[in-house]
Amino acid sequence: MRNRTLLRFQWMVPILLTAAGLMMPSLASAQTACPPTINSCGCTIDKPGSYKIGLAINSTQGLTSNNACIEIASSFVILDAGKKTVTGPGGVTPTGIGILLHRNFRSIFLEGRGTVISGWDVGLLIQGRQVVADDFTANSNGTAGIELNKAEAVELTSPTASSNLNYGIWVKSTSTSDITNSKTLTNGNVGLYVGCSNIGPTSSGCSSGPSPGNYIFTGGIAGNTNYGVALDIGAKSTIVTNQTLSGGTHNSKDDLFDANSSCGSNKWFANDSTATNNQAGGCIK
Repeated sequence: MRNRTLLRFQWMVPILLTAAGLMMPSLASAQTACPPTINSCGCTIDKPGSYKIGLAINSTQGLTSNNACIEIASSFVILDAGKKTVTGPGGVTPTGIGILLHRNFRSIFLEGRGTVISGWDVGLLIQGRQVVADDFTANSNGTAGIELNKAEAVELTSPTASSNLNYGIWVKSTSTSDITNSKTLTNGNVGLYVGCSNIGPTSSGCSSGPSPGNYIFTGGIAGNTNYGVALDIGAKSTIVTNQTLSGGTHNSKDDLFDANSSCGSNKWFANDSTATNNQAGGCIK
């Protein structure tokens, strides 16, 4: 575990060098390029460096061509969200993406400091690799508060995802990523779901690829409509530990769910002894 963590964070050195102007920027195509201080929605970070959100921003200020508030289309980026709000159009079926981190980019550090992303279809969408995203809150979004989609080696730390219409946190076709110190509360389907279905566990394979080697450590799960933490078929070699019921409120179906027979290669341990699960007396502990 120690070696895995050290390897994950070695890439932060080039980020810091880039921010200091000591590395050449990568090439990326721009829409409207974000300035170092971002005070409105509708721009793309297309060069390495340090950026921050300076004001509360919202969808009425404009969106990118991908219907996002902020896109990240460069490696070696630091974004300090500065505890500002990133607010979407909201409504019964929210649209758009709050912050979109594109595939094929790496070595990115996102610091939320409690930033609230709300009113989007997906609040925070991460598709890159070697990414750290710390202390974001994603509330009242549609498909998911936070989604990792075909991502790799993501450290998602201290996320809160509450009252989203479907998933709090969705891990889809994503590998070797850690989710630590999470809170997923009162979401409309599953608090934290590893799988590919829009409707929750279907006990079927994932055509877009499995999600192997993810670690889910220390989480508060309570009051979600169906499940607290759910692993679907294709979640392999996953470790789920120390998931507790915040305030003792159970999730409506199972607090902990594994669609793989006898949990497959997944390991569940040190979870709340009062939690309900679909492998009673078996592999979920």
